Amino acid sequence: MGFELTGMKDVLKNLEKMGNQSQEVADEALKAGAEVLRAKMEELAPRSTLNKEHLANHIIISAIKDGKLDVGPKQGFFYAHFLEFGTSKISPQPFAQPAFESCKDEIQRVMANVIKSRLKL
Repeated sequence: MGFELTGMKDVLKNLEKMGNQSQEVADEALKAGAEVLRAKMEELAPRSTLNKEHLANHIIISAIKDGKLDVGPKQGFFYAHFLEFGTSKISPQPFAQPAFESCKDEIQRVMANVIKSRLKL
């Protein structure tokens, strides 16, 4: 699951002109977009009717590595994969893909706003 922002090459060129600050701006925008997705995944994640920890309370954002990060359940909540895709015995209860699809425009808008504010566009 992923997407590419159109016009990012031009923005990245402008960021490179900023020197050391460019990576900081890119990381800030990436984190802001990831937070939008994390919140939506948390909202859509199935919740147990049992007295257990809910998956929704354990959606995390990883550290940035090579300009990328992951948003999803923390380690130990491996069953989220089974919920998302189903098994031979349970129907899928997708939450990650629908979360992404429903907020990808907002993610792009939030990221663009961070970049614009830092570039003072």
